[in-house]
Amino acid sequence: MIPLILLLATGLDQQAIIDTKDDSIDNIVVIASKKKQSIENLSTAVSVVTKAEILEKNITLLPDLLREEAGVYIQQTTPGQGIPIIRGLKGSENIHLIDGMRLNTAFFRNSPNQYLALVDPFMTEQIEIIRGPASVLYGGDALGGVLNVITYSPDFSGSQWQKQGELFFSYDSADEKTLSHLAFDTGNEKIATTIGLSYQDIGTRTIGGGSEVPFTSYTSRAFNNKWVINLSEDKNIKLDIQYLTQPATPRVDDLVVGYGQSEPDSSLFLFTPNQRQFVHLSYADSVAARAYDHASYDIAWQLIKDHRIKSAFDSDALSKEQNESSLFSIQSSFDKQIGNNHEVVYGFDYYYDTINSAKQNINDGIITINDPRFPDDSTMRHLGFFADATKHFENQDVTFGLRYSDYQIDLNSPDVVSDILNLEDLTWHAGWLYHIDNSNKLFANLGRGFRPPNIFDLGQVGERPGNRFNIINTNIKPETVHTLDIGWKHFGSTWFIDVALFYSKYNDKITSVETGDLTDLGQFVVQSQNINDVNLYGLESNIKYRFVDGSEFKAVLNYTWGEEKSNDFIEAADRIPPLNGFIGYSKPINDKWTINPKIIYASTQDRLSARDIRDPRIHPNGTGGFVTYNVYANWKPSGTINVRLGFENLFDKKYREHGSGLEGAGRNFHASINYLF
Repeated sequence: MIPLILLLATGLDQQAIIDTKDDSIDNIVVIASKKKQSIENLSTAVSVVTKAEILEKNITLLPDLLREEAGVYIQQTTPGQGIPIIRGLKGSENIHLIDGMRLNTAFFRNSPNQYLALVDPFMTEQIEIIRGPASVLYGGDALGGVLNVITYSPDFSGSQWQKQGELFFSYDSADEKTLSHLAFDTGNEKIATTIGLSYQDIGTRTIGGGSEVPFTSYTSRAFNNKWVINLSEDKNIKLDIQYLTQPATPRVDDLVVGYGQSEPDSSLFLFTPNQRQFVHLSYADSVAARAYDHASYDIAWQLIKDHRIKSAFDSDALSKEQNESSLFSIQSSFDKQIGNNHEVVYGFDYYYDTINSAKQNINDGIITINDPRFPDDSTMRHLGFFADATKHFENQDVTFGLRYSDYQIDLNSPDVVSDILNLEDLTWHAGWLYHIDNSNKLFANLGRGFRPPNIFDLGQVGERPGNRFNIINTNIKPETVHTLDIGWKHFGSTWFIDVALFYSKYNDKITSVETGDLTDLGQFVVQSQNINDVNLYGLESNIKYRFVDGSEFKAVLNYTWGEEKSNDFIEAADRIPPLNGFIGYSKPINDKWTINPKIIYASTQDRLSARDIRDPRIHPNGTGGFVTYNVYANWKPSGTINVRLGFENLFDKKYREHGSGLEGAGRNFHASINYLF
């Protein structure tokens, strides 16, 4: 309460003038329903990070843009990585999309991973988070929710050839971090292109209290090029090329001593490289036909390289891995207005993922070929058909959807007799939106999500953190979740309120289980099995208030509670975030200066699973709570220049986000300049 009072007391009676924001609260449009519509007309629980909000955040990785959002908590094992936890679920339990196309691969872990950090945050126009299962529209993996990153598209009016550009540079003292980005657009109303280049150089992290964490330095380079061809006012083609590489990123939690350890796991551990290549061709048609009003057709190819080099602690032997996913995707969706009161969205999607994996051991100059982390040339194929219909009544909307999915997973393993799995699934969703008045909506959703076991679950072989060694298990069923949520949305001229309560019943959770055997090196032999059921409860809330002088107050509060059950025990679910959120206030001083104090907080999380207690990233007594105080100032000397200054973690608090592999940055000075030309 005290921090809230302090924020509200910072000059609310002063008058100021600011520019009108591009995205007013009640005009934000999303494609969470596979078509563009206002967020207030969605029965689903949705969080949206707009371009205006992105510009007010301290950017390093794309997951950093998701902090301070309702229903989302960020876990970071090591610099260069980060994942969103949505309604207590993480990794492959959530779908990650780039312009509607899958980022998830067949070796996505159902735990923290580094792959979302391979998307350049500087090309982001908007981020949408569907909180809750969305398997009807997006297929398998949508248990906790869906994250969709919408990238920037150039847009010009008039036939005359035009050009514009953007230059960005930032510096942060706590990480010795410099970021730079250059973008250039050119074109006219018929054809336009954008080219972007980004570079990151991150150094040694200084944490609260002044200590330095070793093995945090890395660099990143990114390139993107998008073409937009407007065939007419109602038809366009887009071609997008994206590339990002982290040449050598250390895994900090493997290289430093963790909780319960007397020595680190490794003396060397580098992701070298982690890399993503992506090509996406899309065609949109808004000329109404008998079968649809709008249609979209997409084809994409993505290559993710997860290469590693590692040496165990106090060992001269070197291990090298080359793990790659080549993902080919096709999808199409259509929407149709039927009469005045009915709408339907329908379509299909197909993807085919090929996993290539190799591993070598080098000892005294002798190279030995080892079993790869995943079966080489293993594949995962999916074909799905979906339909989602909405019926509009006088003051309420009812939505119901179905999806049929067909999967084939081929492990291509010479060591497994039955190495092909064929799976089918029928999933559904029902939603209700009640219009109390023009500003207030009640909503409720009941849905079923599913996640088929992927090649990581079925076929992974090799070392895992915590002195474990994983072996193949093909006798795994899909995971399913049934979720009920209810909530209230208020869209007023001054107030925006989004509050949701949810309950999820998560069945047949795939978990790493000790078999009781040991390897010759004394490692615990584990394999993935369906042994657990999980109950998840939670509260998500987001409040914004705009004052007459242009000031804005924002607050987020998230709480998740999880309980995991098997045949012989009941315990806390693993890696459940603590109560967390933020409180922020933006105050225009005049037409050039704006100040923005902000408080970020999390409570203690001491409800730990047995896996949490064994995890060297988590203190066995729990993760302590924290509050950090931060203040920013924006200076706009002209319409083309924006300077942002910030002091973060003002009191140099030493803290760690729950489940993360390193402490948060200590007292930090931030400076950035954004120049439009």
